[in-house]
Amino acid sequence: MMINQARASVFFLGAVFAMFWVGGITSLQADQAHVNEMLKKAKYVGMDTCVMCHEKEGKEYKLSTHARIHIKDDTTGAQDCEICHGPGSIHADASGGTNNIINPKRDPEICFTCHTDKRMQFRLPYHHPVLEGKMSCTDCHDPHGMDVLPWTATSENGVNDTCLKCHTDKRGPYIWEHDAMKEGCTSCHQVHGSVNDKMLIARDLNLCLRCHSTATNPGFYSHATLGGRFGEATCWSAGCHQAIHGSNFSQHLRY
Repeated sequence: MMINQARASVFFLGAVFAMFWVGGITSLQADQAHVNEMLKKAKYVGMDTCVMCHEKEGKEYKLSTHARIHIKDDTTGAQDCEICHGPGSIHADASGGTNNIINPKRDPEICFTCHTDKRMQFRLPYHHPVLEGKMSCTDCHDPHGMDVLPWTATSENGVNDTCLKCHTDKRGPYIWEHDAMKEGCTSCHQVHGSVNDKMLIARDLNLCLRCHSTATNPGFYSHATLGGRFGEATCWSAGCHQAIHGSNFSQHLRY
């Protein structure tokens, strides 16, 4: 009886969660569908019209990676701001508004128009929940950013800062920091999606051996040949190098 009641409770909670989750996504899609339908009647007005109100964004955009995009022989008039935000005449006539223009922060579909590979990566087993509507591309990428790294739209001022906004427990500072952190989180993680848990590039010790090869790590031989653990677990499990991001207690990142 108790087991049946527990199962019923779990099923009920799951159903309630699914109802709210699906409802949220449906509402988001419905809002965007309404905007898309409205914009069928809109016309392209050009960036000069946009910057009359969005002066700051216009200045930043001209120095950004996206400003390099130019659609050759375009007949629609979609250039600059309106490549991503859609035709802006209705938005301009209304002196602004949030429900009369495409906003990539609310719907990533406009990003996937060009970044088709990222849509597929978000469908992998382990991924950031962008398609689920819990995150947006602009949580990590600044499409207007003028200080971004080429073709990434993440800031050059701190390679890891984008990730550490959410993953604060990995920030440190550490007395002994994993050198890979200096190269950036993407040294080990596929940040959009991966077939491996924690969105790792590889799921086993092959991840570590990308840097810690025999040429640079003499200890490799003791692990590999003298009854080592290479065939038993990953480098960061089984009580070995568990503090993989950094440690204040162990030079070898054991804890």
